Amino acid sequence: MLKFFRLSLLTDDLFKKFVEKELNLNDQLAAIRSILASERTFLAYQRTALATLVAGLTLLQFFNLFWFQLVGLILIPISLITVTIGFIRYRKTRRYIFQLEKDFVQEARSHQN
Repeated sequence: MLKFFRLSLLTDDLFKKFVEKELNLNDQLAAIRSILASERTFLAYQRTALATLVAGLTLLQFFNLFWFQLVGLILIPISLITVTIGFIRYRKTRRYIFQLEKDFVQEARSHQN
C-alpha cells in the first residue's frame, strides 16, 4: 500500500517524537486531527466522484434521449476531474502538514539549546 495512505507510519513517527519530548501531547493530537481531517476530505472527493460517475453511466445506459446521453457524457469526465483535484489537494495538504511539523520540531530544538 502507498506510504501516504498509511496513518500508522505517521502516528508511529509522531509517537516517537512525543516520547523523545519533541512534541507535547497537545501538538501530537492536533497534528493527528489535521491529518485525519485531510483524509476525510479526500474520501469526500472520492465519494462525490464515484456518485457522479455512477450517475453518468446510469444516464448513458438507461435513457435514450439526447439530453440524457449528453449529460451522462459530461458527468463521466467531471468525475475523473473530481478525483484528480481531490488527490492533488490531499497531497499538497499532507506535505504542508509535514512541513509544519518539521518546522515546529526544529524551532523546539533551537529553544532547548
